[in-house]
Amino acid sequence: MSAAEQEATKALESLSFEELSLLNERKEALKKDHAAYVESHPEIKTLLSGFMSALLLEKPQDVVAFAADHFSAFQPPHAELPPIVIAGPSGVGKGTLINLLLEKFPSTFGFSVSHTTRGPREGEVDGVAYHFTQKEQVLKEIEAGLFLEHAEVHGNVYGTSKRAVQDVQQKGKICILDIDIQGVQQVKASGIRAKFLFIAPPSMDELEKRLRGRATETEDKIQLRVKNAAGELAYGQQPGVFDAILVNKVVDDSFRELTDTLKQWYPTVELK
Repeated sequence: MSAAEQEATKALESLSFEELSLLNERKEALKKDHAAYVESHPEIKTLLSGFMSALLLEKPQDVVAFAADHFSAFQPPHAELPPIVIAGPSGVGKGTLINLLLEKFPSTFGFSVSHTTRGPREGEVDGVAYHFTQKEQVLKEIEAGLFLEHAEVHGNVYGTSKRAVQDVQQKGKICILDIDIQGVQQVKASGIRAKFLFIAPPSMDELEKRLRGRATETEDKIQLRVKNAAGELAYGQQPGVFDAILVNKVVDDSFRELTDTLKQWYPTVELK
């Protein structure tokens, strides 16, 4: 027994029965108080469980540094720079408009690179277009609470990690998220302050024409995407779901409309 433990034992032995009873009652009261607090804040267990899952998944040598990095992802976004969530049917032209924003205003906007389990298309670079990864790995990280949103679309898993969004925000830029409808619903449920933009096609016929023009899909996949687009349009056009709806007829006109919308959303930010 150490000297400190010996001193503590002597101190306890010197207490009267009444003092010991009061001490035990105080300890029990504190235990109940702590238990009630944890019970009223279920997010505590979620946060700690997510951290432990991530810790055991990564097994870092520097646990303290890993913990600091893990919990920093829960910091709220900059008050003046909420991220932009852009959604719309496959083939509607989201990627084209996003690329124009990044090209013309590189100091203002940054793209959150999503993870996906699908294979890369011609010209897509890992870490630029997507983080191409294995399904098993993504599911482990989702379970560990490392993702803001995720969804399975056309048989493949897509997701946005919290780190991807934070990396953009730490550079003082407005983060752009290109996600599907399931992802939009998850971001809304997360409570994160964001702007939501829906990109719609001029018509279903035009959407199918654009999908065929990509020449990257089989006939079955084209029909599946067209079928899914009907549900996505129905959701996107519900009042109050999105902050703005942009019909992408002609790219140049749509980009001007998009720029005008962003100036209204971020009046204190110079687009550059």
